[in-house]
Amino acid sequence: MKKSMNVFILGPAGSGKSLLTGSFASYLEGEGYRVKLVNLDPGVLELSYRADFDVRARFTVEGIMREKGLGPNGAILEAMERLAEVRLPRLDADYVLYDTPGQLEPFLFRDAGRRIVGSLEDCCCLFLGDLSAPRRNLLGFYLYALTARYTLEAETLAVLNKADLLSREETEEVRRLMENPALLLETSASLQDEMNLEILKVLRSFFPPQRVPLVSAKTGLGFDELLTLLFEVKCACGDLT
Repeated sequence: MKKSMNVFILGPAGSGKSLLTGSFASYLEGEGYRVKLVNLDPGVLELSYRADFDVRARFTVEGIMREKGLGPNGAILEAMERLAEVRLPRLDADYVLYDTPGQLEPFLFRDAGRRIVGSLEDCCCLFLGDLSAPRRNLLGFYLYALTARYTLEAETLAVLNKADLLSREETEEVRRLMENPALLLETSASLQDEMNLEILKVLRSFFPPQRVPLVSAKTGLGFDELLTLLFEVKCACGDLT
């Protein structure tokens, strides 16, 4: 069986993880690739795609709330403990896309994310940011993406979603800022931003700069570039600059 590339789609609530999972899968299939989809979010009520493996068949956040008498936060933490124990099936595909929980922090900073990603070979993570958010959040987004790479110990691509909401001028501005995040301090010089920039400098000394594709899960904009980056992750050179 040909080895699959396992792609985990991460990001904060509202960044468009589930929509990207479904739409990018459709794009890949249109390019001739075999694709399988995995839902790892036990709290989602409805999916926009058909999952080949759905963790909700094992447990849900709502079910844990009833079973354990927990509130939403406690049930999410319990769900992450159970998620860390899930044995994922090995699916026969070129790409397997993993839609991760809507609550990013428990997956990323507890044991679930690291154990699941670490249990699979040929893994790559896509860390989604939301381009509809204020521009000053871009520095924190990029820092978060590098932190995810460090925490999960897997190649992680920072990806900015909802590019269809930007004008051409705004798109070029974002590209310029992502190439040189220090420019963000020209318009926002808060203590937090300055601290983030110093941390970013340290992390980038360990992790080389990468292109940050601007995509739209809604329209498919930027999917060609995203696929190219995934291909480069798979190749021996690993040149993502």
